[in-house]
Amino acid sequence: MDDLTEYKRLLCHSFTLLNVGGEADPFTGGKDRSEWLPVVQKVPCRVSGSPGRIQQLTGRQATPQDFLMHTLYGDLKAGMRLMIEQPEFAGNLYVVSLPYPVYGAESLHHYEVVITMIDPVTGEEPEI
Repeated sequence: MDDLTEYKRLLCHSFTLLNVGGEADPFTGGKDRSEWLPVVQKVPCRVSGSPGRIQQLTGRQATPQDFLMHTLYGDLKAGMRLMIEQPEFAGNLYVVSLPYPVYGAESLHHYEVVITMIDPVTGEEPEI
């Protein structure tokens, strides 16, 4: 069994990716950040704590709201929002940080992304 096939078996979670919806403001060109619409659903991933790796990727101490996500999905951009679809993550909204590509012996293997839980209403990190 090849390495990538084995890796895909480890992706036991899935996410729905959200991006800003609505029409662009004619004056500023920006979009209304109160409307987040699904871009893609049921994208395989794996979510874990891994504080050491989070600190290595972000350069800061991991908080209880930080999680490390592994995925093969290459269209993530910092600032996007996502929801993890498994029951233990239900109702939580996460903001995506900069995705880090991880290379294998021959090519790109997967992406590691730090996701941070945010308040679904305010868009801010919840108070501890």
